[in-house]
Formats: sequence, C-alpha cells, structure tokens
Amino acid sequence: MSEPRNWPVVPAGSLDIDLVGDFSCPWSFLGTRRLARALEHLHGVTVRELRWHPLRLLRPDAPGAPVSAPTGWREHLALRLPKGVSVELAESSLAEAGESLGIHFDFARLDRLPDTTAAHRLVKLAAEEGLHGPVLDAIFRAYFEQGRDIGDVDVLAELGAGCGLSEALLAKFRDPQAGYAEVVEDERRLLLLGVNSIPNLLLNRQVFVPGPVDEQIYVKALDHALFPGSGPETKH
Repeated sequence: MSEPRNWPVVPAGSLDIDLVGDFSCPWSFLGTRRLARALEHLHGVTVRELRWHPLRLLRPDAPGAPVSAPTGWREHLALRLPKGVSVELAESSLAEAGESLGIHFDFARLDRLPDTTAAHRLVKLAAEEGLHGPVLDAIFRAYFEQGRDIGDVDVLAELGAGCGLSEALLAKFRDPQAGYAEVVEDERRLLLLGVNSIPNLLLNRQVFVPGPVDEQIYVKALDHALFPGSGPETKH
C-alpha cells in the first residue's frame, strides 16, 4: 500500500478496497465472504478498485525465516489460537461460521501448510484481466473445501482457466518470476508499516478494520468510508 500523501481522492459514491490476507488463513476466507455480503447492503455504490495484498503465513523464501516454522495445518492453527482454545473447537467454530456464508470447510483434507507464493502471484497477474476477485475465491475454495495443493502451479493454472484467465496470461504465470517481485515488495511494505496479522481491511484508504470481524462491522465500516462524517472516529 502506498503512503497516504500519494493517494488520490476517491470519488464520492465509490469504494477502494484493500484486503490483506493469505490463502492458508481460514479467517481471511471468511473475511472475503463477509465483505461480499456487506457490499450487498449497498445500492448505487461502485467498487472502483479491489486490491489484494499478500501476507504469507509460511515464507520459506524470506531472509531469516525460522527453519522451525510449523508447516503442518493443525500445528500451525494451534499456534494462532488464544490460550485455552483447542484446535477441535476452532475448526468447529470456523465450520459453523463458514456454512452461513456458503463455505464448506473440510479440515480433514488439510495436511501441510502450503507455500502460497504462487497463488499470490496468480492473483497479481489476474488483476491485469480484472479477474482477481473470482480467482481469489477459487483458490480459497480449492484449499479449504477440496484440500487441493494450492502451492502447485498446475493446480493454480487449472483454477485460473476455470475463472476465465487467458492462455497468454496463464503461460506468463508459469514463469516463477512473473509477479514474484510484486508479491515480495507488497509484503515488505506491509511489514514495514507494522502489519503482522491477518486478515485486515482498508476502505477508501481511511477506514481500517483489523482482524476477523462479523458482517455488521463491515457494513458499518462501509457506511463510514462512504459518508465519513456519519460514523465513529476513523482508524488509521
């Protein structure tokens, strides 16, 4: 995300949306669906731009990345939970929350925590054809509902084709350097800004919604982004 002084004014009645998350984070998946539901409450509003920002939970290519970082799904989930909350309870709660949003979590299919670098590259490239929204959802569904290996380029290319990405763009995606610098630089800027958890949402570059929240919080945040004087004090 750019520095605020470089941001242009967002036209009235429109939204710029910045989402920060990872494809191995179930709360990021819930957040995208809750945001979509919240947007359904708005009428006459244009989503001018949707930007996806990666913050990978597993960064094997990051300088100084700990070699002991957990790569098993259940081990990883256990480390993200508050003290006293079991993996079983968390998975049950996530599954219940998902069903209300049309998400059918199948945690029994999950084994290893995937390297999501290629998935983020695909989304960066899909933005060139305006299809990053459908690609986002397809990748989340492939992992959390079907247990597919979203670190595999062939799997991702198949998902991209299913979302309508052109053969030329998919051929470009097969180059491991295509979009890679953008993913790493985007993530570096977030870390420098102190963003170290996901999911996060920024609306119209002024209303910040940290962490997993329910749909009504997103509705209120959207109202405040569109009508800055109508809600609580803006968070930066």
